[in-house]
Amino acid sequence: KKEIRVDLSSYQPMNSPPKPKSLSAWLLAVFRSQDCWPWTVVFGTAGAVLAFPRPSSVTLAGWGLLAIFLGTIVGAVVQPSGLGLGPLCVIAVAVACSTQCLTITAALKDLGSKNLWLVVMAFFIARALTKSNLGARIARKLASVAGEGNTLALAYCFTSAELLLAPMIPSVTARSGSIIFPLIISAANERDPDGSRHVSSFLTLVAFQSSAITSAMFVTAMAGNPVVQGFANTLFKDQGLSIEVTPLNWMLGSILPGLICLGLAPLVVYFVHPPLSVDPWLMKQTNTHNEMGKRLDGKAVDRLCSEAGEARLKTDLFRETLLDVVMMYGDVEGRARSRAHEILVKYHSKDSLNTPRPSPVAKSKAAQGGATLSGAAPWTRAETVTLVTVVLMLFAWIAEGKVPGFKMEPTTTAFCGVSALILGRVLTWKDIISEKAAWNTLVWLAILSSLANALKDARVISFFSEQIAQGFERAHLEAWSGFSILTVVYIYSHYFFASCSAHMVSMYTAFLSVAISIGVRPLGAALQLGYASNIMGNLTHYASGAAPVLFGKGYVSLGEWWRVGFIVSVMNVSVFVLLGSVWMRSLGYM
Repeated sequence: KKEIRVDLSSYQPMNSPPKPKSLSAWLLAVFRSQDCWPWTVVFGTAGAVLAFPRPSSVTLAGWGLLAIFLGTIVGAVVQPSGLGLGPLCVIAVAVACSTQCLTITAALKDLGSKNLWLVVMAFFIARALTKSNLGARIARKLASVAGEGNTLALAYCFTSAELLLAPMIPSVTARSGSIIFPLIISAANERDPDGSRHVSSFLTLVAFQSSAITSAMFVTAMAGNPVVQGFANTLFKDQGLSIEVTPLNWMLGSILPGLICLGLAPLVVYFVHPPLSVDPWLMKQTNTHNEMGKRLDGKAVDRLCSEAGEARLKTDLFRETLLDVVMMYGDVEGRARSRAHEILVKYHSKDSLNTPRPSPVAKSKAAQGGATLSGAAPWTRAETVTLVTVVLMLFAWIAEGKVPGFKMEPTTTAFCGVSALILGRVLTWKDIISEKAAWNTLVWLAILSSLANALKDARVISFFSEQIAQGFERAHLEAWSGFSILTVVYIYSHYFFASCSAHMVSMYTAFLSVAISIGVRPLGAALQLGYASNIMGNLTHYASGAAPVLFGKGYVSLGEWWRVGFIVSVMNVSVFVLLGSVWMRSLGYM
């Protein structure tokens, strides 16, 4: 018999990249890989902080904690290896505790925060409004007022509702997260029969931006505002300086710039993040494929993505349209859907791909069940229970601190409401534990808050506050221009805070002292910094109590959230600082 030998040493599986021939070639291949540059940016940010000379007033652990915090925030933006904010925060805790920059007790301290659990309860209340169909009923009423197909008018309806509720409900999380946002989900589902979430993302961004503006307009619109009021009224009494911030002068000083910002915010979001439902190019290609009587399979998805190009693949609109297309026109075996996920995960976070999508079949069945534009479908027991529960919660949030003898924390009210929904069989325990967005938010928000509080305890925040204050005193700027710059610095330093209230406590008094020392009238400075303490809450996905709720559903990507937040913040700062100063001068406050 003839012996045949086959040399498999050079065998390479099909479609696999060629093996590097040398160490330098291997290093070059690693550098060119998709995961390399995001990790380079993350470690480069942390390394730059550690390389910077450490101030003597800040401990070594505190300086290391600053490097870890900034690395985590940058990582959330660039998403190395496709990791979202949740896993990055877990890694941050591991690094901080193993390097003894933080104890595990301090890292997990904020898991017991009442504000954090109010955020989690808001997710469950939103689920009840959606599941019971009450949110859809109210949304159809709002849609009939706004006009069929007029998404911008619908956005102004939600903005008006936010403005009406703001003076009565001092918790922005309860107001925007538990009341406004569930209605937005239902309204967007009504507007998008094909299951697209792009209208949802537009309305979510409008609601979030509006909540920051309305919080600035009234003392009673945000829990931290009375704290600022107390600081301003008592800080300089021992120096013989009297400042009297009242609910009336707070409202008068903010009413004009606030209303202008509320009028402009939906328009700005409309232009920078338009509520387009589909990518027109992809839909055209899909329709051409369907005309041949074929359903999409894995090869068809490969061809579409190849023709689309990398720039289009990175857009949220293409991602949303492709996910909708494979859901509606994909093959029965699910190969198109699997291939779409494999391709998109290279350019988008896993959370944005795994958010449940409304089924067009389910929508058609709902429509056949009698739900009309006028909302004339018969009332169900679940809707009645949900409506009564939400109304009672709304009353409790409004009455807290205003009705003599009635005292119930907003978080306690939320727990009571969720309990009533469970006992009323609107929600089941399976609904609670399957609300992945709530538990994901619980993890990353608790860790980020703990890291931010640890930075404050390590005197990192106070060091930067003192340096800024000393810099302004040495610059000898004219009062108005100096105060304008001071306000801008105060607002954009909020990128380092996971709570508006924490920012106020850490920096408000220091910045108010500087403002008065450079010649700004005390009342005007106190009010303007009070407004700034709220409008800065529109910057990031962790900037305020409402942000994690609205961001947590996954309708808006992280980069888009930050981009729109910064653009709208420029508008808010321009109106409040420039026009607001002129307005307060006319009132005699500045």
